Amino acid sequence: MNKTKYLQIQFDQPFQSYDIPKLRAAIIEKTKRESTLFHNHLGDDKFLYRYPLIQYKIKDRKPCLICLAEATDDIHYLLREKDFVFNIKGKEYDFEIEDVRLRYVQIQTWDTDFKYSILHYMALNQDNFSEYKKLERLVDKIAYVENMLSKHITLFAEELNAHLPFPINVQLLEIKEEKYIEYKEVFHLTFSLTFKCNLLIPEYAGIGKGVSVGFGIVKPIDDVQERSSRQEHRRKYETA
Repeated sequence: MNKTKYLQIQFDQPFQSYDIPKLRAAIIEKTKRESTLFHNHLGDDKFLYRYPLIQYKIKDRKPCLICLAEATDDIHYLLREKDFVFNIKGKEYDFEIEDVRLRYVQIQTWDTDFKYSILHYMALNQDNFSEYKKLERLVDKIAYVENMLSKHITLFAEELNAHLPFPINVQLLEIKEEKYIEYKEVFHLTFSLTFKCNLLIPEYAGIGKGVSVGFGIVKPIDDVQERSSRQEHRRKYETA
């Protein structure tokens, strides 16, 4: 079984999440568009429709790049540059790399479930959104989002050539928040939720639409986090 290379690059300065698309654009130009993994364009307004292997995130309030599989090699188009100075909205950012972590992960299904949170998951396209808004019962809405999450996780597994000795199983546990966030000049409905899945998903990998610019960030939930979350919900309930 082949393991997938996973590279996390953390920059050193505070940055706003809504400016991530502009940072992505600046990095694409910095790399002179020599690798399609940075921008997914084939020229002549043609797009390469695939799961983004280079993803831009905010971690600890600072920009972070997640590179998967062959993107861990193509990132050298950026790292070979003499500086990481980017002009964003008229402001010049002179970044330094603060932390680099390279490891190998076994993306596969197991006979047990893992618990995850996902932040600002963009599950719906225009047609899906219309169908979702017609649903009246909460149980139907949860089932709809769970089905979309299962489809997106399956797509992720296929793109990363995951080893699947067991069928992928996804169970949505709780929708914590619905929020409209602007993306490409349109406000999209996003979900922050928790779920169980028997597929090992690397930390900070994205699921759903817009993952290249920080939507759908997946994080594992350990027992300590889960207990803390339950306690916080109980306090809110008791003081309501």
